[in-house]
Amino acid sequence: MLIELKGNVESLKKSVIDEIEQLYNLEISPDNFLPYELAEKLAHITDKINREIAVFINRRGSIVDISVGDSAKASIPDLETRRDMTRLSGIRCIHTHPGGDARLSPVDISSLLKLRLDAMVALGVREGRVNEIYAALPERDETGIFARAQVYGPLELSSDGFRAFLGIIRDIDKPFGNMAYDMGDEEEKAILVGLETLQGRLVNGMSEGQRSLEELEELANTAGVRVVHKILQKRPSADSAFYIGSGMAESINVMRQAINANMVIFDDALSGAQVRNLENTTGVKVIDRTVLILDIFAQRARSREGKLQVELAQLKYRLPRLTGLGTVLSRLGGGIGTRGPGEKKLETDRRHIGRRMRSIERELKEIGKRREMLRESRKKDAHSTIALVGYTNAGKSTLMNKLCDAQVFAEDKLFATLDPTVRRLKLEDGREAMLIDTVGFIRKLPHELVEAFKSTLEEAVYADALIHVIDISSSEAEVQISVVNELLDSLGAMNKPVIEVLNKADLADGKERPPISGFKAGALEVSALTGQGIDKLKENISRIFPKEQTEIKILAPYSEGWILPFVHENGRVVAQKYEENGILINAIIKTSNVNKIREYLVGK
Repeated sequence: MLIELKGNVESLKKSVIDEIEQLYNLEISPDNFLPYELAEKLAHITDKINREIAVFINRRGSIVDISVGDSAKASIPDLETRRDMTRLSGIRCIHTHPGGDARLSPVDISSLLKLRLDAMVALGVREGRVNEIYAALPERDETGIFARAQVYGPLELSSDGFRAFLGIIRDIDKPFGNMAYDMGDEEEKAILVGLETLQGRLVNGMSEGQRSLEELEELANTAGVRVVHKILQKRPSADSAFYIGSGMAESINVMRQAINANMVIFDDALSGAQVRNLENTTGVKVIDRTVLILDIFAQRARSREGKLQVELAQLKYRLPRLTGLGTVLSRLGGGIGTRGPGEKKLETDRRHIGRRMRSIERELKEIGKRREMLRESRKKDAHSTIALVGYTNAGKSTLMNKLCDAQVFAEDKLFATLDPTVRRLKLEDGREAMLIDTVGFIRKLPHELVEAFKSTLEEAVYADALIHVIDISSSEAEVQISVVNELLDSLGAMNKPVIEVLNKADLADGKERPPISGFKAGALEVSALTGQGIDKLKENISRIFPKEQTEIKILAPYSEGWILPFVHENGRVVAQKYEENGILINAIIKTSNVNKIREYLVGK
């Protein structure tokens, strides 16, 4: 297996690089903590190049990574560690110190604990030989977190003490109290955390913070996460370091051990520093509402455009958080001996993300041009366009299926529709319109998503009319109406006819409905599932476009060569036939343009 050699290797001779890469072929017994042959070879090469070399070995005895630094530096690579933050990674680092001094630096100890390595071993090299050895093993604190290290040394290469280290590591790695976690169990179990600074008015007996936390649970379920506990913290303002305060973070750490949660999800966007601090305190993965929604979008994206938009939103979210994303994405660890290589990797990440974002934006711009051409084509065909908008899971896709007799994917989950879908809608008077299903809205919609999905959301902006689908069975209907209207207003899409559809009337029948003040006069109650109110809705749609299109039949004299291009530009030619005295044209054209060719109409 070819593994790329990492670190500062630019000025090394090919023969030296080959010699280092040969280390991957060493056969190491799983019971051999520090192989004599490996130590001797590392000492020999270190003396030759006067640079540190770091070798990473897993518990099966395989070398998984090698990194080279200068005489005071060697970078820590990205290692695939266990997901459970309460267990060790199963990888130990053996690295060299040119100059003979093997004492471990604070950065060595920091890397040991941060990466949850099994051990950090330093070989002091002098004149091509191992002069002395120091080793550090991690230790748990009272809460079970790896927070300190036990240092052993100086030791000799022939020391029998190394045999005991593997047993000590196994004991250290045993589950701590209620922190036991089945590594074969891939289920993600989360604690949800919300913050309420101002309670505001109660809706259905619940504050804004409580309602938002309930919605976060729906999002978690949609993403496949099992919610095991919910916490709503009340404080005057968010804490800049821990968001909910260090005391509450410590309490969550104790709680998640007791209920075996392996993730904490926050209901608001967190800074990179907050994520890092919270992960260090709780010992598990920490994400925020934005990451959760982005993950759902990534699962739902099917088209090329959708996947690009999701990736762009993810990159926009990550870029300002590169320095502090904790276990999700951060610098490589600062390097053994110094932080230098870590800084270089950070800058590389920033440049790479910047390049990728620009590339995606260019591709989306081209897709946007094609979308604009499709819109122009619909206008040219004299087709009115209607966009279905509304809160996520309000039933927009089901309504489209009922109106258009289509088979658009519909599911009782948040964000079941991500890519816009266009279907032909036959109106009651025989005319046709184009119905567009759009992505659903949600409270606290990440601005990264709004920006990335701008071209998709523009379908609502350029539509001739909107159908605002409202889940009348939801106790949150009034709040959802407000969220949708605010987003539409921010997009500049409210300057057109809007039909409000109170969907899921079948579920609301017989239930006591909360008072809702957000409806417009004339809102229609329908059930996209049973068909209740669908005919009435089609009639209302027809009334929105009473005279937009007219079917005409004209005879265009051959001497009037402008007529046929005019009809093509302002409508759709259904049929044309060349007669002796002109071209007989059947077309559908915008009513406003009929007067310009009225004298050529046939039969009127």
